[in-house]
Amino acid sequence: MPVRSPPLTSMMGACLLVVITSTALRAADPPAAPAPANGSGASAVELPRFQPGLWEYRRTLVSGKSAKPQVSMVRKCADPSADIREKIADLKKKNCQFTPLRRNQDHYLSSWVCQTPKGAMRFRDVLTASDESSYQDVSETHSAQHISQQKLEARRLGECPGLGAGAPMTPTPKKPRPPPRKP
Repeated sequence: MPVRSPPLTSMMGACLLVVITSTALRAADPPAAPAPANGSGASAVELPRFQPGLWEYRRTLVSGKSAKPQVSMVRKCADPSADIREKIADLKKKNCQFTPLRRNQDHYLSSWVCQTPKGAMRFRDVLTASDESSYQDVSETHSAQHISQQKLEARRLGECPGLGAGAPMTPTPKKPRPPPRKP
C-alpha cells in the first residue's frame, strides 16, 4: 500500500484538508447558538482544536480519471489544527476566495474557489469532529475537466514516540516526489 502525506484539502487539495479555516473551539464544546436571522451580531465560526501527537490518516480518493478508489494511509507526528491553519493561509495567499465557515452540530462546512490557468476550481468540504482526537473530512473538487471526491479519516494514536507529553513538535520532513515515469 503506498504511503503518502494526506493533503487536508484536496482539500486542501485535502485538505483541506483541509480542508478549512482556523482553530480555537474544542470539538467537545456544545454547539454555538444559531445566528440571528438577519445576520446581525453573528460571530465567526471556528474549527475545532485537535490534540497534537501521533496521528493516523486514511485517505480515499475517487476521481473521474479512475473508477477504482485510491487508498493511502500514513502515520505521523502532527498538530492537525496547525496543519489546517497553514493550508488555509497558503490557499488565501493564492487568492482563493472562501465563503464563511458554517457549523451544524459537529459538522463544519466550508467552500472556496481558486482560479487556475485551466479555469476556476470549486471546493466543498465537510469536516466532522468526533472529539479532539479524531475527525473525518469529506471533500469534493470541481473543475471544468473533472470532479473528484476525497474522504480523510484521522485519529490520534497517542504521544509521538520518544518525545513524551509536552515536548515540542518537530515537523515531519516531506519526501520528494519521484519523477514521473516515462511511457
